[in-house]
Amino acid sequence: MSQALFNRIKASPWQERIEDGYLCFLTGDFLPPKPEHLFPREDMTIVFAPVNPQLRVAVADYARDHVSVLGWVPTPKQVAVAWLMHAPPPSAGKLAMVH
Repeated sequence: MSQALFNRIKASPWQERIEDGYLCFLTGDFLPPKPEHLFPREDMTIVFAPVNPQLRVAVADYARDHVSVLGWVPTPKQVAVAWLMHAPPPSAGKLAMVH
């Protein structure tokens, strides 16, 4: 991936939105529902958005530590997808899998 493309994606609302969702998850303000189907679906868009790796690790740790509250252990990708489906950015359309 070129540096210019990486910088454009990094500055996109996807990264900010995903990190917002992670922070809401970590504060207990957002509890992702367990997915009813497997991802990705044909009607979804695949989004590549670099997010803070430390934040991703914190989400994974929080999910494992709070399984009794959540009722399942979501992965950081599942938290991101649930958040984007919960609060999509303008012009997002149907959303999908985050890598």
